[in-house]
Amino acid sequence: MKRKIHEFFTRKHMLSSDYEIFHFLNTDVPFQYLHNHDFYEFYLYLSGDVTYLIEGKSYNLKSGDIVLINTRELHRAVINSMKMPYERIVLWINKSFLNELSTPETDLTQCFENVEKANVIRADFQIQQNVRAQLSKLLELENYKGLGKDLLYKAYIIELIIQLNNLVLSHKSDFDIDVTKSSLIDGIVEYINNHINEELTIDELSKEFYLSKFHLSREFKKYTGTTIHRYIVQKKLIQAKELILKNYPINSVYKQSGFGDYSNFFRAFKNEYSISPKQFYELMVESNLKK
Repeated sequence: MKRKIHEFFTRKHMLSSDYEIFHFLNTDVPFQYLHNHDFYEFYLYLSGDVTYLIEGKSYNLKSGDIVLINTRELHRAVINSMKMPYERIVLWINKSFLNELSTPETDLTQCFENVEKANVIRADFQIQQNVRAQLSKLLELENYKGLGKDLLYKAYIIELIIQLNNLVLSHKSDFDIDVTKSSLIDGIVEYINNHINEELTIDELSKEFYLSKFHLSREFKKYTGTTIHRYIVQKKLIQAKELILKNYPINSVYKQSGFGDYSNFFRAFKNEYSISPKQFYELMVESNLKK
C-alpha cells in the first residue's frame, strides 16, 4: 500500500493526547518563525536544502539526520532552496505520555532532556534504516484495521525511543555534524536561560558581556534568527507555560517568569499563542482528560 503524504500545516499544538506522526513532502513551505512546542518533537530529515536553527546554533542537515527537540528549545527550519523537495517524517510525543511509558529503571525522556544530549544526530546507515522502519510502522497504523492498534503504537514508540536513548547516551552519533555556532551566543543563551525569572534587558546583557548593544544585537540575530528582545519574551513565556501546567496560580506566574506586571504578561502570551493563559490551561487539562 502506498504510504500517505500528509498536507503541510502550521499548527503548533497536538490534537491527540499521546502522539501524532506526519510524512511531509513539499516543494513550497511558508516562512517559519522561531517557535517551541508543548510536546517533544522527533524529526527524520530525508531530503531538501535545509538549515535548522536551534537555540543559537545552525545545523546544515543531511539525509538521514535525526533532530530531537524538547519543550524549552526554540527552533525553526530555514529553507535555502526548493530545487529539491523538502521531505521529512515528524513525530510529536506528549510529555506526560512518554513519562507514563517510562519505568523507574528506564527514563525514556532522556534523549530529549539529558543535559548532554545532542539536538542533531547523524547515525550510521544501519541505524538510520532501523529508525525509519519504526517510523514506517507508526505511519502504517493510520490505516490499520486489525486487533491491537491501542497497544501497537505504544510498543512501536517504546522501541523507537529506547533505540534513540541508547544512541544518544552512548555518544555513537557524532559523525561530522555540520553546525555553525558562536561561543559568545552560546554564553548569552545560557545566561538568559539561567536568569529567565529576572527582568532581562539588552542594556544588562551589553554590560554583562562587555559589548555594545549594536554589536550584541547584530550577532544575536545572525546566529539565532531573531532579536534578543523576542527571544527573551519567548523564553519567559515557555517558563510561564511550564508553571501553569504545574498548577501555579496564573496571577502569580508572571512574577516567577520575570515579567514586570500581569498586563504585559497577558498581552505577550495572547500575542504569541493567540489564547489567554487561562484558555491555555483549560485546553491542556481537557487534552489530558481525553487520555
